[in-house]
Amino acid sequence: MSEADFQKLVQIALSDLQIRRTLLENEVASVNEEMRSLEKDAKLDQLDMRIRAVQADYEHYRQFNRTTEAVNIDQQY
Repeated sequence: MSEADFQKLVQIALSDLQIRRTLLENEVASVNEEMRSLEKDAKLDQLDMRIRAVQADYEHYRQFNRTTEAVNIDQQY
C-alpha cells in the first residue's frame, strides 16, 4: 500500500470517528431532554464511555495522519 493510499484510509477513519462522536453527542442531548433521572444517569454513563472510546480511537489514528488537512474531533460545526 502506498503512503498516499494509507493517508486516505487514515482520513476516512478520522472522518468516520468524527461522525460517530457527533451522533453520540446528539444522543446525549436527546437523553437529557427525554429520560427520567435514574434512567438518564445510566444512559449518560454508557454514552460517555462510548464517546471516550471514540476519542481514544481518534487520537490513535491521528498519530498516523501526515496530511495538513487534519480533522479536529473537538471542532463544532
